[in-house]
Amino acid sequence: MIDRPPCPPRGLARRTLLGLVGAGALAAATGCARGSYTRPAPGNVLTLNNDVATWSEAYDAASAVLERRTGSRLAVRAVPNQSTYQQIVRMSAQTDATTDLFKWWNGYRLQDIARGGIVTDLSAVWDQAEAEGWVNPSMRGSFSFDGRAWALPLYKTYYPVFFSRRTFADAGVAVPTTFAEFVDVAATLRDAGVTPIGAPGATTWESIIWFTQLLIGHSPDFYEDVTAGRASYLDDTATAAMELWSRMYADGFFSEPDVDASDFPGRFAEGTLGMALAGTFNVNSYTEAGLGPADVGMFLLPPVDPGAEQAVVVESAALCVSANAHKHDQAMAVADAWLATDVQQAWVDRLGDASANPAALPTGSLVTDLARDVERVRPREVTRYWEASPPVLVEGNVQDLSAFMVTPTVDNGIAVLRNMQDRADAEWKAWRA
Repeated sequence: MIDRPPCPPRGLARRTLLGLVGAGALAAATGCARGSYTRPAPGNVLTLNNDVATWSEAYDAASAVLERRTGSRLAVRAVPNQSTYQQIVRMSAQTDATTDLFKWWNGYRLQDIARGGIVTDLSAVWDQAEAEGWVNPSMRGSFSFDGRAWALPLYKTYYPVFFSRRTFADAGVAVPTTFAEFVDVAATLRDAGVTPIGAPGATTWESIIWFTQLLIGHSPDFYEDVTAGRASYLDDTATAAMELWSRMYADGFFSEPDVDASDFPGRFAEGTLGMALAGTFNVNSYTEAGLGPADVGMFLLPPVDPGAEQAVVVESAALCVSANAHKHDQAMAVADAWLATDVQQAWVDRLGDASANPAALPTGSLVTDLARDVERVRPREVTRYWEASPPVLVEGNVQDLSAFMVTPTVDNGIAVLRNMQDRADAEWKAWRA
């Protein structure tokens, strides 16, 4: 552990500064004093900071098309530890150790760094992409702050229900078209000795998945209001969602909360697990386990309230241009081309997930059929909870939701909502200050 302080960042917002506490060990990692990171990459290379080591082939594929379009190619620096990655980006972006581009999160996590002045305004890039039909304009809000867009969608993940075709066939059930039918399917699987729903989250961010889904299932409007601080976690809608979640546990619909989602493909193959609500980025684990369209399907979970609008949770990381990029003009040219259909097609064919560009569908992926279903149904797309509120608020609430999953009683659920609202009162006050 290096005990000297980090290089002092300039002009960061108060909330951004909080993220740097305890980051002294990262000074060497960022090369913030002097080193190779303080110099531009050679030739036509642009540097990009990223926290997903498994995306290297997808970046290479997109880079090849970007080079033909812009003359620049990408060199990706991967920092797989998410906490370390966030601190490195925050620190280096204020210095000459920054990369030209970097991956971040959208929503309030993007707003947090936009307020610190470390990213470039990409509003004109969005205007062009929308004019070309390369992106759904409804996504722009979660990449914006103070009336301007600060990043582009790096990918687009939906949160449908994955289901085992074998398990459904053995139990004689079909894809539900209403929430009542979904409950019947879960009960039938349970009675057949199958775990109906795999749901991790005892110690992970995944505790937000079902909480979010049940909120939007009751009312997408309420979900957007409560995550924006316009409604209370103690309102009737949140209480109803928590009570339903508790009943589903009492009815034996969920796995133990300490399960690992990486085990789900094997359990699908064995016929011991029926469903899992998860991001479409998980599709690769099913494919790698040898499961294809004949084995696994996906469907949008119908709303709990039959009168509610169909909604789906969407996750999309942010591609940012560093305000202090060594090759700023070239980085902006890459941003201009990032959402082009040929770039996105190369990207998603290797990534296996969906694109913000509706014309780019991953070839041979299970996600393709779901994306077409989304295009047909046109559900309301809501921002994933992780990015939908101020970071400190979300991370505290994640811990409370995880605690609920370990002891999923109604009384504990109401206590959790009370804790969440107390935290919301404090954190929204701090955020708005």
